[in-house]
Amino acid sequence: MSETRLLRLAPSTVLKEKRLAALVGRKGEGAAEVADRAVREAQVAGSLEIASASAPADSDGLRRASSMTPRRGFAVAALLEWHAAITGRPPGLRVGSIPRPDGPPPSPPEFIRTRLENLETWLGGEGAAQLTAGQRGALVLARLVEILPFPDANGRVSRLAASHVMTSAGSRPPILLGSDRERLKACLEAAFQLSTEALVLLLEEASERALDVAIQSLADESG
Repeated sequence: MSETRLLRLAPSTVLKEKRLAALVGRKGEGAAEVADRAVREAQVAGSLEIASASAPADSDGLRRASSMTPRRGFAVAALLEWHAAITGRPPGLRVGSIPRPDGPPPSPPEFIRTRLENLETWLGGEGAAQLTAGQRGALVLARLVEILPFPDANGRVSRLAASHVMTSAGSRPPILLGSDRERLKACLEAAFQLSTEALVLLLEEASERALDVAIQSLADESG
């Protein structure tokens, strides 16, 4: 089996990784956990902003889902677990139709599971092993938004799934913000037309943003 393509970090990313490593080393035990927690909180807040979800239950649910650690790689079972954690309801796929005036029609309910399983199988194969972390994240995000497997919270689940496959491939978790909403929408529309470059770039930039958040969390602690 082919090995996963190594990440090619931009010069700015390399410098930030070195600075973060230095801060973690200087702060000592617990510093990495502080940085990881700050990144996770920023990611949750940004995803909620994009979803225009502000109720305490929304925050609690997404935090629960974000703290879960499913097995390495993409799995349909993980999607169901994340959705259940986010919504507080038993796991289950969509059984009704969802209209989408713009873009491709969502998957008919009877085909949802098969299409998700096909995606899981492909991501575990040789083809996906040749993709960068950003390309994997873009593929998962666009495909899930296209399918719309759940009656609600599809965006939050899709962004969490994209983050999971990117971190599984060695990337930092992408932090998408409310200010990214329109750009994300445009990138997804392009991805539906089989042009994923813009979405890959957005996710790669969002991944570097995680470094900024981690560095700031430790710099603030340093006084």
